[in-house]
Amino acid sequence: MKMLVPHVRSVTAALRAYRYAQAGLLRDPADPLRYRRLDDAAYTLCVLMGQRNAADAAAQAERLLTGSPVRAAHRAGQAQTVFP
Repeated sequence: MKMLVPHVRSVTAALRAYRYAQAGLLRDPADPLRYRRLDDAAYTLCVLMGQRNAADAAAQAERLLTGSPVRAAHRAGQAQTVFP
């Protein structure tokens, strides 16, 4: 089955926003805006990575960013199809 892989820059930005929102919520758990930011960041990451769970999406994003063979192709600005 062929699978489209999101661009590395998009994954990096979404993962960074998710981690930043997590840290913000830990700093101020009583702030409802922090919950909203985390929810929005988690949703974006899940959609981008094709996962239903934010933790799974974050783990998949980290795997993609830490040495996947797809990374080199994305750095070159090329589209890549992966066969799992």
